[in-house]
Amino acid sequence: MLTHKPWNPESLLWLGCAFMLALAPGAAVAGLFEDGSIAQMAANVTVLPVAILVSVAVWLQANRRFYQSPIGLADAFGFNHRNTARCLLLGLGTGFGLVGIAMALALSTSLLIQALGDQAEPQKLVTLIAEEAAKPDQTGALVFFVVMAAVVAPVAEEILFRGILYPAIKQIGYPRIAAIGTAILFALFHVNLLTFASLTAVALGLIALYEFTDNLLAPITAHAVFNASNLTMLLWQ
Repeated sequence: MLTHKPWNPESLLWLGCAFMLALAPGAAVAGLFEDGSIAQMAANVTVLPVAILVSVAVWLQANRRFYQSPIGLADAFGFNHRNTARCLLLGLGTGFGLVGIAMALALSTSLLIQALGDQAEPQKLVTLIAEEAAKPDQTGALVFFVVMAAVVAPVAEEILFRGILYPAIKQIGYPRIAAIGTAILFALFHVNLLTFASLTAVALGLIALYEFTDNLLAPITAHAVFNASNLTMLLWQ
């Protein structure tokens, strides 16, 4: 169960405002590129991590300057606990387990969509990575997207969804809404009907792992393993 310091509502306001202010120009820059281009996709996958890093930096400064009992990164996300090895092992095992669950749910969703007379489409980023992998002269772009998907995205998304949104909603007295709501939001964030059910289940699994370990390192590791496993299967195909 999460035991580290709760979020200060006022510092959360600083974080939220900084996130929106950082997100807006990034989205505007992405809109300058041709729709569906590699450049636009690269800009799109970079916007969120940058916005999260900026907002967390602003939040840290606000904590240090304006509050008598500031919350540091270690206290906010449980990084100060001496269970690093255990979290890494649990994250590794959970990540592989979530791959199997997600594959089963994605297959069920695909069959259901087909039964309804429609055609399921993969995420745009997945399609783009597959296309770039087939081009011998696009190694740089492929490496960029793989690093973003397997390293940067897990860190950024876990900080936002499990590290900030989930405990913030939970601490005001709505634990079920915090878990289910942020899990659905996480799935909607990926904007793909085929993966909605599977990513909702993945998010709930990551929340359970965070609660069990009280350290955000565990869900970050599981998320990275999950993304890397899916990328490996994609590239292998």
